Amino acid sequence: MMNTKWLFGAALLIPLLGASLPAEAAKKVDATAARAACFKAANAAVAAAGPGAAVQNPEKQAVGYDAYAACCRKAGIRP
Repeated sequence: MMNTKWLFGAALLIPLLGASLPAEAAKKVDATAARAACFKAANAAVAAAGPGAAVQNPEKQAVGYDAYAACCRKAGIRP
Protein backbone atom coordinates (compact mmCIF):
# COMPACT_ATOMS: atom_id res chain seq x y z
CA MET A 1 0.00 0.00 0.00
CA MET A 2 2.82 2.38 0.86
CA ASN A 3 4.47 1.73 -2.50
CA THR A 4 1.28 2.70 -4.34
CA LYS A 5 1.03 6.02 -2.47
CA TRP A 6 4.67 6.79 -3.23
CA LEU A 7 4.22 6.00 -6.93
CA PHE A 8 1.10 8.16 -7.09
CA GLY A 9 2.91 11.03 -5.39
CA ALA A 10 5.89 10.72 -7.74
CA ALA A 11 3.57 10.57 -10.74
CA LEU A 12 2.12 13.93 -9.68
CA LEU A 13 5.35 15.57 -8.55
CA ILE A 14 7.60 14.84 -11.53
CA PRO A 15 5.42 16.52 -14.20
CA LEU A 16 4.85 19.46 -11.89
CA LEU A 17 8.60 20.00 -11.50
CA GLY A 18 9.15 19.53 -15.21
CA ALA A 19 6.55 22.16 -16.02
CA SER A 20 7.93 24.71 -13.57
CA LEU A 21 11.58 24.61 -14.72
CA PRO A 22 11.03 26.13 -18.19
CA ALA A 23 8.86 28.83 -16.64
CA GLU A 24 11.70 29.82 -14.31
CA ALA A 25 14.18 29.84 -17.17
CA ALA A 26 11.93 32.12 -19.23
CA LYS A 27 11.79 34.70 -16.42
CA LYS A 28 15.55 35.33 -16.44
CA VAL A 29 16.60 38.64 -17.94
CA ASP A 30 19.82 39.23 -19.82
CA ALA A 31 21.26 41.71 -17.34
CA THR A 32 23.98 42.97 -19.68
CA ALA A 33 21.53 43.87 -22.42
CA ALA A 34 19.12 45.41 -19.92
CA ARG A 35 21.90 47.54 -18.41
CA ALA A 36 22.97 48.71 -21.87
CA ALA A 37 19.41 49.76 -22.65
CA CYS A 38 19.19 51.57 -19.31
CA PHE A 39 22.45 53.43 -19.97
CA LYS A 40 21.06 54.54 -23.34
CA ALA A 41 17.87 55.75 -21.65
CA ALA A 42 19.89 57.63 -19.04
CA ASN A 43 22.05 59.29 -21.70
CA ALA A 44 18.93 60.31 -23.62
CA ALA A 45 17.45 61.82 -20.45
CA VAL A 46 20.64 63.81 -19.81
CA ALA A 47 20.70 65.03 -23.42
CA ALA A 48 17.07 66.10 -23.12
CA ALA A 49 17.89 68.09 -19.97
CA GLY A 50 19.44 70.83 -22.07
CA PRO A 51 22.80 72.22 -23.10
CA GLY A 52 25.76 72.27 -20.72
CA ALA A 53 25.53 75.98 -19.82
CA ALA A 54 21.85 75.89 -18.83
CA VAL A 55 21.95 72.77 -16.66
CA GLN A 56 24.77 72.22 -14.17
CA ASN A 57 26.74 68.97 -13.95
CA PRO A 58 25.24 67.74 -10.60
CA GLU A 59 21.75 68.27 -11.98
CA LYS A 60 22.61 66.26 -15.09
CA GLN A 61 24.00 63.48 -12.93
CA ALA A 62 20.82 63.40 -10.86
CA VAL A 63 18.62 63.29 -13.96
CA GLY A 64 20.75 60.53 -15.49
CA TYR A 65 20.77 58.41 -12.35
CA ASP A 66 17.03 58.78 -11.83
CA ALA A 67 16.39 57.64 -15.41
CA TYR A 68 18.85 54.75 -15.04
CA ALA A 69 17.37 53.59 -11.72
CA ALA A 70 13.81 53.76 -13.05
CA CYS A 71 14.78 51.75 -16.12
CA CYS A 72 16.55 49.14 -13.97
CA ARG A 73 13.50 48.76 -11.71
CA LYS A 74 11.30 48.35 -14.77
CA ALA A 75 13.65 45.72 -16.21
CA GLY A 76 13.85 43.85 -12.90
CA ILE A 77 17.58 44.27 -12.32
CA ARG A 78 19.57 46.07 -9.65
CA PRO A 79 20.81 49.58 -10.50
